[in-house]
Amino acid sequence: MNVGLIFDTSALLAHVRLERLSAGELVGEVAENGDLVGVPSLAVLDALPHLKQDDRGRLERLVGGESHTIVVLPLTADDVLEVDRVASLITGGWGAAQAVMAANRHGVLLATTAPADLGIGVVIHADDVDVLS
Repeated sequence: MNVGLIFDTSALLAHVRLERLSAGELVGEVAENGDLVGVPSLAVLDALPHLKQDDRGRLERLVGGESHTIVVLPLTADDVLEVDRVASLITGGWGAAQAVMAANRHGVLLATTAPADLGIGVVIHADDVDVLS
């Protein structure tokens, strides 16, 4: 499994709500390279309360193993303290913190619709963030 891009909570919401064509295009580009889009488990948990019926069903199918383009990234015991440290430096919450940590760890872009929530310049470099249009 090679992760080629990370979605934060906002990018995940945009993707499952079908709000941003650019989210789906990114997933396709990553898949064409033989990679997967990583979605932090905390981002999934952050997103669920904001979804209704069809959108929630799409998310459930994505994380339930039906997707061959998206992988849910686990929160390991070794990651907990680092996620807490990052979360204390940003406004985006636990899902965004795990996304920042994962993007930094994998050395890949972090896709978002909410760049102000990510602590750009503090915990992630601006060049490592792809703002979905």
